[in-house]
Amino acid sequence: MSIYTALRAGVSGLTANSSALAVISDNIANVNTVGYKRSGVDFSALVNAQNSNTTYNAGGVLPLTRQQISLQGSLEQSRSTTDLAVSGEGFFVVSSNDQQLSNGGSVLFTRAGSFTIDAAGYMVNAQGLFLQGWPVNSDGSVVSSPTSLSAIEPVNIAGVGGLAEPTANVTINANLKSGQDAYAGAQGVYDLGDLATGTITPHFESSLEVFDSLGEPRTIAFGYLKTAPNTWVVETYARPNTAVTGGAGTGGLLASGTVTFNTDGTVASVTGAIGSSFSANWASTTGAAAQPLDIDLTTGMTQFANNFGVTSVTADGVPPGDLVGLVLEGDGYLTAQFSNGRARALYQLPLATFLNPNGLKADQGGAFRTTLESGLYNINASNAGGAGRIVSGALEASNVDLAAEFTNLITTQRAYSASSRIITTADQMLEELLMIKR
Repeated sequence: MSIYTALRAGVSGLTANSSALAVISDNIANVNTVGYKRSGVDFSALVNAQNSNTTYNAGGVLPLTRQQISLQGSLEQSRSTTDLAVSGEGFFVVSSNDQQLSNGGSVLFTRAGSFTIDAAGYMVNAQGLFLQGWPVNSDGSVVSSPTSLSAIEPVNIAGVGGLAEPTANVTINANLKSGQDAYAGAQGVYDLGDLATGTITPHFESSLEVFDSLGEPRTIAFGYLKTAPNTWVVETYARPNTAVTGGAGTGGLLASGTVTFNTDGTVASVTGAIGSSFSANWASTTGAAAQPLDIDLTTGMTQFANNFGVTSVTADGVPPGDLVGLVLEGDGYLTAQFSNGRARALYQLPLATFLNPNGLKADQGGAFRTTLESGLYNINASNAGGAGRIVSGALEASNVDLAAEFTNLITTQRAYSASSRIITTADQMLEELLMIKR
């Protein structure tokens, strides 16, 4: 009988609107949850087979919950450099534990990027999920795969120690006074090492600091002696002279050579060991390795009428430095910054994209799992393969629109009341039917 189907339709309306109320409540409760994706309820009519054209059997309504995962929330600035957000498509690859994904890890995907460093050095977000990344090799290369999780590991900075680099290349920009008289032998005939030992006083001397393989600063000096027009003998030596093995007897001599200038004051040639790479064998109990040095005297050396002087010295190598912070650089490289001013890429953070992100299944901590509807993930670097850009110092707000939710709340309440009125009316009609016979 149609009255009974009306009762069932009213009950289905109550059930559907109850589900809608639950979804709206979740959305409103998570309006301030980082990376939260709102859900909605669509209603689908249930159609019963009709027995005749004169009567109608009500079918009711079926609630269908849908997620709006692909709808991005606004990006809000944060004071923490480890807070990350995705501008565009893609999800951070995370895990509920610190195991490698190919060895017991449980892969999840999230947009909640409120990451911090825990006591063990792992990057975890506020929900306790471990961020995953591709490790960067010492040569700067990254082994990545768009479909494999074997190359991904939990991001951990506990093993990042101090960074020290030995000096290998030095460029000197200096001027040697063209009006200087050539050495006439007042202190004796010049022999190799005389400038280093001080037997002959150089016409000009300068020094600079280099760093050995352990980051210890070392001082080397350069002595210049004019021996003929446009011709200068150059010696480089360690200071103190005992800083190199067997250096005391030779004044710490490291290398020597001759610099010849053109008539316009530019370098014509550099000959001898000082014109090529040589090694400094440091006499030290610290265990520093023999240090190859390449001195460039051809680029910036001049012989003009100006006084002697060093314009600039460019040398690589850095002293030991401690980790002072993490920054995110182009294409998702998580870079460690050290107190000595150097930086080193540690991980490249990948982003996972899906053909149908709205088909993902919600999981713990605002994360998602793959389903048949979502399709397989495709893992790419930031700004590659359709993935968005990772932004440091920002968080993605929830995509909940409070105005829309409160409007839906009112309409849902009215729809629930209307469904309950259906049940009341059908009950009254049945009561009238039962009272026909008294």
